[in-house]
Amino acid sequence: MTRRVLVVAVILMLFLIANRAAVEGYFSDDDLDNLSWATVAGIDSFAREIVTPEFSKTNTRPTGGLFYRWMGLGFGFAFERYVPPLFALHFLNCGLLFWLARRKGVGEWEATAACVFFLFHAALLEAWWKPMYIFDLLAATFCLVTWLLFGSRYWPWALLSFWLAYKSKEVALFFPVVLALDQWRRALPFFLISANFGIQAMLVNSKRESVYTLRFSPQSFVMTVPFYLKQAVLNKWGALILLPLAYVARNREFAKAVVGTMALMVPLLFLPGRLFGVYLYVPMLPLTLGLATVFSRVPRWVLSVGLAGFLLLDYGVLKQKRKTELALGQESRAYVEQLVAAHHNTPIAATAYYENAPEGLRLHGMTGALRLVTGNPAAKVLDPELESSRLEAQDQDLPTLSWFRPTQTLTLISHRYGEAKLSRLDFGKSSAGWQLQQGWFDRDGLFRWASRRATLRLKGDAEARLLRVRYNNGPLLLSAVKELRVSVLLNGQEIGQSVFDQPGTPTVDYLLPRSFEGVIEVELRSSPGYRSQEFEQELGVAVFSVELLR
Repeated sequence: MTRRVLVVAVILMLFLIANRAAVEGYFSDDDLDNLSWATVAGIDSFAREIVTPEFSKTNTRPTGGLFYRWMGLGFGFAFERYVPPLFALHFLNCGLLFWLARRKGVGEWEATAACVFFLFHAALLEAWWKPMYIFDLLAATFCLVTWLLFGSRYWPWALLSFWLAYKSKEVALFFPVVLALDQWRRALPFFLISANFGIQAMLVNSKRESVYTLRFSPQSFVMTVPFYLKQAVLNKWGALILLPLAYVARNREFAKAVVGTMALMVPLLFLPGRLFGVYLYVPMLPLTLGLATVFSRVPRWVLSVGLAGFLLLDYGVLKQKRKTELALGQESRAYVEQLVAAHHNTPIAATAYYENAPEGLRLHGMTGALRLVTGNPAAKVLDPELESSRLEAQDQDLPTLSWFRPTQTLTLISHRYGEAKLSRLDFGKSSAGWQLQQGWFDRDGLFRWASRRATLRLKGDAEARLLRVRYNNGPLLLSAVKELRVSVLLNGQEIGQSVFDQPGTPTVDYLLPRSFEGVIEVELRSSPGYRSQEFEQELGVAVFSVELLR
């Protein structure tokens, strides 16, 4: 017993050392969005979602929602308080895996090795680093409890835990296949629950178009299968270490494990718009148990060497992912903390525009942050590029949340859309982004990309004689298009053309045909278009600044 406790203590200590930086991360956009609604929703709404047999069209997962409610009300923005429960659930899942492996006749050493493989697997890192994956952790916990109860005389109680597994995350939908591989007759009631939710989900899926829409096509497999295979083995070296196991994996239990894992992955294989390695957290449960049975057929010294090699490789991948997660988290933390400070100094309106955002925060994340900071569950952040946003904000003075990534600075400037306050827009600074109209992309350092037709507004100056535009013609752009032609129009009237065939940052002055007062509309038309690996949309020209000169 003393030796067992020591082994567990050493494993947990190594895990905590490898993941000690998790508390330095920060909330994702999904976290902020979930916190913003879960902390104001009534407890009765969670209860209704748990017991209802209807498929949630809003993708509400009540068990994880309760986690956000309790943690959000108790700890607010104290991110470090959210990490220990994630660690604890991951440890618990590993313990349940060990229990299952032992029940299937696997030796202690082999079961421990399989659990260590799962405990440290770098592809699953975000599951215990980010609260947004509490849904995966809880789904895994309830699936494992279901599996344990299913094989006992208390198996009817497994129906309840399976229901909670599905209510945690939809990936549990095909878990009855895993159960049926053990006792198919006993699994029939579980298939009825899955059929109920699965049929409803298919009907909803056929009527919506988003990244969450299932794509039943060969192209989906071409994208998803290689991705998840690579995530499971980490890289080619991981495949090389695991490949010898294929020779000894020819047994019934491992075959069942592979079938179970593939069944749980069915939704993932048709979801090419959402590719994340952490989605393997639940599907890898049966595979881990299958590996435990394979480990039982391998000499212990071979297993020890192989596991040590895989963990060394795994740690290298983990360090790289850790670096990425910390960079994203630190930027998001800076954004939210500055938003809190700004609201403390001067209360922010419940509706705001945004100009650029941290890499880890999309529109719904910024909206969630604004709702939490202002305490207004109806607060929203509008995308100034959308016509619907302009109509909603008509005749209102609204703040713009302008994020400048090079200095990680958040600036708030009140404005009324369409009101051109500046005669000079410098994209290297926190500028009046609301003066931009159609066809502009987020700032990229000191400049912005424009599409082939892009418009903006400037404050007119009766004494101005020139319109100065400073371009950024990079070598990739010019090598791709050979020659770039740009026409400049003011209020629909062309005032000049430029042709560029060499990379550089040329400044071009266009003579104004007359004096302009009031609001001026500037349009840039460029051809031919340019496509880069970073943007799906076709690009036109890159611009540092646009200004009127006297």
